Amino acid sequence: MGAQRLLMLLVANVLFIACSQQLQLLALKSEAAIERLALLDLRSSLGIRAADWHKKSDPCKSWVGVECQSGRVTGLRLHGLRRSKWGRLNPRFSVDSIVNLTMLSSFNSSGFLLPGSIPSWFGYRLSALQVLDLCSSSVSGSIPESLGNMMSLSVLKLSDNAISGTIPATLGQLSSLAVLDLSSNLLTGLVPPELYFLRNLVSLDLSTNRLNGMISSGMGNFSEIKYLNLSDNGFSSVVPAELFFLFKMVELDLSSNSLSGTLPEVRHLVNLQKMNLGSNYLEGSLSKETFFSLVQLESLVLRNNRFHGALPNVLWILPKLHFLDVSGNQFTGRLPDLGSNFNATIKVFNLSWNLFYGTLAVQLVKFGSVDLSGNYFEGVSLGSNLTKIQLMRNCLQMGNQRSLEECRSFYADQGVFGGVLLLVVLVVIMWVIQRSCRHVEVNGATNANAKHVSKDGTSASTMASVDVPHVGKSFTYEQLAQSTSNFNEKFLIKNGHSGDLYRGRMDSGTHITVKKVDVHVLNNESYVSELKFFDTVSHPRLVPFLGHCLDQDNQKFLVYKYLPNGDLAKSFNRKTSGTDGDLQSLDWITRLKIATGVAEGLSYLHHECNPPLVHGDLKATSIILDDNFEVRLGSFGEVHAQPESPPTSIPEFTNPRTPGQCLSGLSLTTCAHDVYCFGKIMLELVTGKVGMSDSDETIAKEWLEQMLSYISISDKEKLSKILDPSLMVDDDLQEEVWGMALIARSCLRPNPSKRPLMKHILRALENPWKVVRDGGPWLRTTSSRKSWAAAFFSSSSWRQNSSEGNAAFRRSGTSGSHSSSGQERQTSRKKLSSEIFPEPADAWFLESQNQD
Repeated sequence: MGAQRLLMLLVANVLFIACSQQLQLLALKSEAAIERLALLDLRSSLGIRAADWHKKSDPCKSWVGVECQSGRVTGLRLHGLRRSKWGRLNPRFSVDSIVNLTMLSSFNSSGFLLPGSIPSWFGYRLSALQVLDLCSSSVSGSIPESLGNMMSLSVLKLSDNAISGTIPATLGQLSSLAVLDLSSNLLTGLVPPELYFLRNLVSLDLSTNRLNGMISSGMGNFSEIKYLNLSDNGFSSVVPAELFFLFKMVELDLSSNSLSGTLPEVRHLVNLQKMNLGSNYLEGSLSKETFFSLVQLESLVLRNNRFHGALPNVLWILPKLHFLDVSGNQFTGRLPDLGSNFNATIKVFNLSWNLFYGTLAVQLVKFGSVDLSGNYFEGVSLGSNLTKIQLMRNCLQMGNQRSLEECRSFYADQGVFGGVLLLVVLVVIMWVIQRSCRHVEVNGATNANAKHVSKDGTSASTMASVDVPHVGKSFTYEQLAQSTSNFNEKFLIKNGHSGDLYRGRMDSGTHITVKKVDVHVLNNESYVSELKFFDTVSHPRLVPFLGHCLDQDNQKFLVYKYLPNGDLAKSFNRKTSGTDGDLQSLDWITRLKIATGVAEGLSYLHHECNPPLVHGDLKATSIILDDNFEVRLGSFGEVHAQPESPPTSIPEFTNPRTPGQCLSGLSLTTCAHDVYCFGKIMLELVTGKVGMSDSDETIAKEWLEQMLSYISISDKEKLSKILDPSLMVDDDLQEEVWGMALIARSCLRPNPSKRPLMKHILRALENPWKVVRDGGPWLRTTSSRKSWAAAFFSSSSWRQNSSEGNAAFRRSGTSGSHSSSGQERQTSRKKLSSEIFPEPADAWFLESQNQD
């Protein structure tokens, strides 16, 4: 009887186990069926092509981007998936069905457009998620606070979107987080202190936002951090010393902020490979021991700060350092002997616009690119096999932009010159020699045998001077077609007169702008002029040129860095958040910042290039703005060298495609024409009528004449009749607006010789209220070049201290606000290397004197 009962129990256990396994199998099949339905629903809502997710196949085996484990979906990667025509025309953030993927641990939509905001249920329903990557997905709105509930999250990437608002403090609850990337968005406010509890962070990137306040010492809690990037924000105050005790740090980027004070000791960063502190207001000297222990350092950027003293010699013996940029500071002293036995591993270094002096003997066989311009070297002896070198604008070379007092003091100390008189004689002699040389023409239109000066200081015939395939990077047509979805219309930025502009994204994640030039349809060779231009010049105020594709017979392609705010005409009015399509225009601080940026770019072309270069196509659509509303000039298809004998009068209202051309086909536009066009842009910024001057010729001319009639030095109230009604300015800014209007009026004078030089305009825009208070040639209608020079270089009220003009380029510490609320924001008047000498007397200068 007992044996029979035992047998029955054994049979019952076997049946129970079999039933349990069957039930589990049925449950798995049921869950798999639910997940399959969820994926099909996701395919429908996102418009994914059936070829990638075919309904008759197994999602875990053949669906692109679907990762499974034991039949359950654990990962979704939308990157690279193709959409149907409906999906391309109706992209949206519609992923509700993924809540049914209960085992999902990774969701990656990088590069897959999901316009809309992140739903708050992400933080409540996707609790198992470990990786969330929404980079470059056109996401907008704010970061939901509920994301702080995703306790398993180790990677959160939201970069390169349009996310606004503040960083939620709840992200500090993500104790497992190792990677946090919020870069290239529109985030504002302070970094919440709760973030400093993320002690497992390995990588933190908050760059290219609108964050402000202090960099807290609490970041010293990131004991595991290797990559820290806070660049392109509005952070101010000193750099906390605690950052330099994070010994695991590999890359540190604090550039383009408003940081001040001295540089803390960096010797504890023994694993540091790259450090960028450029474009701040850091000062002080660098001690000899500061960099001694940084044996892993490969790249060091300290440009555009206020460092002074000698450059530590230890930099020249660091075993791995190959990139060094300390330009735009006040470093002084003699450089070490850079002879053939020099042991430095540096391949690229930029020491320009400092106070280095002495006789320079350089054997630069090892170096790839060298910039020593704007210092005080007495003589240069160069080695061979040199790739690129820039030694322009030293004290004994023409185009010097140092002050007379600096040069006089320096040479007095060195015993080279007996006094100022001899220096002046030397400058005049060199100018005569320079003027006797043949002027160059960048686009080769004026003279078939014209020559131009390239980046390395050499001259060659126009057509032979540019090795076109080596200007920038060479892209393949397939790369550009893939990055723009075969030049799909949804990526079209605009139809330009020299080609169509498309937005694209490379496989590396880099966003680009591609100009597609149809050579046969437009009979357009302007792309050749642009290639020659970018081979010749380089400046932070020019749109970043990346490369080209010239493989196609009928089409040519130029590639630039993508700047998210587009051109001025597009960015001047923006939709405000939280409203029903209401538009707000740029505030005054941002408008003045834009005007100053344009003046910096034109001042470089007119006064620092040899020969002076004329933009020739300046208007609102050729002023490109990055995410911080910093200016980058574009549209260089019309650029050319200034004619040696410019006409006394040029019709300013001409076809914008052929500005100032005569019957011979040779461009006669001059630097004065650029000044005129810039005057129209300043008037547009004051009145809010951006793009008006580029409209119909008759309408534009009538508008311009009407606006000028309201600009008067004797009646400030008249300006209020044409002032942009959306522009709300405080009492302390009203004189700045009035001053810009008066500057614009001076630029729009009919006689080209009566207009101010661009370097004078730049100086005035740094303090536009002085135009009203100090007056001078801005208030007279018959001012000549001579009176402009006298106003700036004889009046103490306009003279700048030489040390203030030392930096080659100062980036604004705070990003430009585009609201009209009048809220005050800190801003800095950006200055190029101030040109203290008045421009040497040229044909225009003499002509203006005769007319006076």
